[in-house]
Amino acid sequence: MLTELWGSLWAHLFFLLRPMLKWVLNRVTGKCELLRITYQYSQGAERTQNIEDSLKQSKRSELNQLTIEDSPNISNAVLQVMAVKNIIPEVHPQFENSFRTCLLQICGYRELLTNVEQLRKTKYNSDNPEHEKTLMHLWKLLMPDDELQTRVSEQWKFIGFQGNDPQTDFRGMGLLGLHQLIHFASKHNAEARKILQKSHHPKLGYSYAIVGINMTDLVYDLLKKGHMKTHFYNKIYGKAAIEEFHEVYCHVFYEFDKFWYSENPKDIMEFGQIREKYRKKLVHSLKQPNTVLVSGLEKRND
Repeated sequence: MLTELWGSLWAHLFFLLRPMLKWVLNRVTGKCELLRITYQYSQGAERTQNIEDSLKQSKRSELNQLTIEDSPNISNAVLQVMAVKNIIPEVHPQFENSFRTCLLQICGYRELLTNVEQLRKTKYNSDNPEHEKTLMHLWKLLMPDDELQTRVSEQWKFIGFQGNDPQTDFRGMGLLGLHQLIHFASKHNAEARKILQKSHHPKLGYSYAIVGINMTDLVYDLLKKGHMKTHFYNKIYGKAAIEEFHEVYCHVFYEFDKFWYSENPKDIMEFGQIREKYRKKLVHSLKQPNTVLVSGLEKRND
């Protein structure tokens, strides 16, 4: 409690003193804050997150807008910032490209979140032929040697759905949950099927599809809260595509499966506390400035 209070007081004090500190550093170094950041940090999450914070806290509205505007013209924005901050390219030749990369990452993360949110909000509809086709594809990927007898069938429970019709299990995560199950099963088929097989363990087993959708909820929450910035800013020096987010999901699901068995739970009733322990482990990792989520799964497929 005291630690939290002290942290809050320190943050408030820093916020009050920040303008004065910036003014002093500008005078002493002859460089604006954005320029100092590009010199102080190498390309990656530390640089981009500091650039993002600087833009958000700037008193100039045109700089604030860069962190909230949808699809800004990056090239124009870079030139505008250089003009506003009086950054001369001949004197600081590295700034233009460095700042452009940061803006691409910042805007790319927002666009990724928008695309993910749109997919999550799209409800699975059994009357939609494309939705049904995608669901059938999931069955074929996971159960290539077993034909699905009917669309509504007890067989769905074998791959970890709760009932005879998987449609109801996608209510929380929409098509995002289905697309991520598909991505794992198609891009890493051998590992996905191995995890499915292990999930039938008499004591340590779990419902594969339900846990997979739960992992979608986990990575979505981490993305929405900004925790995933560390990974994407360190790995993608531009705009991250949704496929990159799906790969993060594969990493998280694969590593959770290993974590689950290492915890040796008494039964499935311990799922909630083990998931929370795993979530905290992920958040802690993503708070480290150099983190890139690389799992044994990715190494196997190099």
